[in-house]
Amino acid sequence: MRNYEDSNKESVQMKKFPYVEILGDTVAPSHTIAAIVISVGLGLGGYLLGEKVLVHFASAEMVQSYSLLAGIIGCVIAVIACALLFKPKRILTETEMKPEDASDILAHMQVDYEEEIDVINHDPVTRKEMEDLKIKDLFIPKEEGKEDK
Repeated sequence: MRNYEDSNKESVQMKKFPYVEILGDTVAPSHTIAAIVISVGLGLGGYLLGEKVLVHFASAEMVQSYSLLAGIIGCVIAVIACALLFKPKRILTETEMKPEDASDILAHMQVDYEEEIDVINHDPVTRKEMEDLKIKDLFIPKEEGKEDK
């Protein structure tokens, strides 16, 4: 469990280093560049090492295939190394959602609240999915849902 000092240090660190958004995720540019270098180095290194070493062990027809396999193994090792080196920086917090929050969420998503309620009430597939996820009651209070059935 983190204490207050650790999270405070992280927030100070986040302010020091700029972050960029890549594919919808916020990342540190230095970590991204380091992960790319590690991945290319291990992937290409595995391939080139495979070409040099496997000539002595495999038939000439299979050297290329085994070298590609060595490169893929290098990429897998790179993924593991990067996952261990670069931990996520975000702190997730959970809050209890109230039915009143549903309209705010839909407004933030630029969706018409009444239109969504109409879809939930008249589309059995959508209604079933929301019931399975246990979020239907957040959008349609129980008393209102009983009236529409």
